[in-house]
Amino acid sequence: MKPYRITAMKMGETSVPSAEIFWMTKLVGWEMLTFWSFLIENDERKVLLNTGFPQDYSALHKHWTSWAKSAMGEEGHVPIVTPDHWIVNALGQNNVRSDDVTDVLVTPLTAYATGGLDQFAKASLWFSRRGWLDFHAPDPEIPQLPRRIIFPDHVLQWLVGPAASRIRLLDDEEQEFLPGIRAWFCGGHHRSSMVFAVQTRRGTAALTDAVFKYRNFEERIPLGLSESLEEHYRLFAKLKRSADIIIPLYDPLLMQRHERGVIE
Repeated sequence: MKPYRITAMKMGETSVPSAEIFWMTKLVGWEMLTFWSFLIENDERKVLLNTGFPQDYSALHKHWTSWAKSAMGEEGHVPIVTPDHWIVNALGQNNVRSDDVTDVLVTPLTAYATGGLDQFAKASLWFSRRGWLDFHAPDPEIPQLPRRIIFPDHVLQWLVGPAASRIRLLDDEEQEFLPGIRAWFCGGHHRSSMVFAVQTRRGTAALTDAVFKYRNFEERIPLGLSESLEEHYRLFAKLKRSADIIIPLYDPLLMQRHERGVIE
């Protein structure tokens, strides 16, 4: 198996309340997030991690800004998404067509990651089994995100229709589901949150939405948007043991840590 090259592609950005990112550490102010998708490729496969925002992200815009206004008493959490951020255009800038993609990985199941899924007519679609079941049969005692904030309506219709035979569900336990790529359920952020561990020339690169920024991992600070503090601390410990490179899914500093956003 040849090692993979990982290329970050910007899907958009927004400012969020600091308390959303850093649990009981920074309770006031705002932090910038950059939403990244990743092209993971070698001579044999072209794998995509997350598909960015839908072209019509008005539902997510309303959900985020309404929540931020209620929580902070200030305007904020406005998604900033340009045509270059649309996943098909971002891939095109890397000389990749949507039909070239062999596999699409998603973590978490939320519209900023699932918004472009319906552009991939040939790829296998890999989701957390726990997250998929939680979406379709939610625990009535646990608050849930609005359904269209998890999957835009047109994407869900496509998934349960034409794409249904290509959905692949990943169990909680660690497994190598593609050559050189392992996955396990980490939780913390959402019931659909996974770690994807990719073999590169520099070692194992671990990508997960349960680490928003480098500081979360480096200082062992759970997310403010944490569904389980215990899962976060266990995640930090396992990543320290098993990964050589940590790649947060939303840190603007990624481009400073990795020239041109490339890890190989």
